[in-house]
Amino acid sequence: MGEAFRTDRFAATAAPETMAAWVMRFGPASDAEALKLLRGRFPDSPLSLRVAALDYLMRRQGCDAADRTR
Repeated sequence: MGEAFRTDRFAATAAPETMAAWVMRFGPASDAEALKLLRGRFPDSPLSLRVAALDYLMRRQGCDAADRTR
């Protein structure tokens, strides 16, 4: 009876930060390309999670640009 609740039955979902790090290895030229890469690599992840990873990338790039102007 306890078999239905075993944790090994559920696939681990990648964190947005992990997904963003994977995408950055390819250096996408646009947000659309980054989202396409995320969809291809993480097809079972919900769209909201892929968008969160894209948001993380965009915020991270904003921080990097701010650091360069100082």
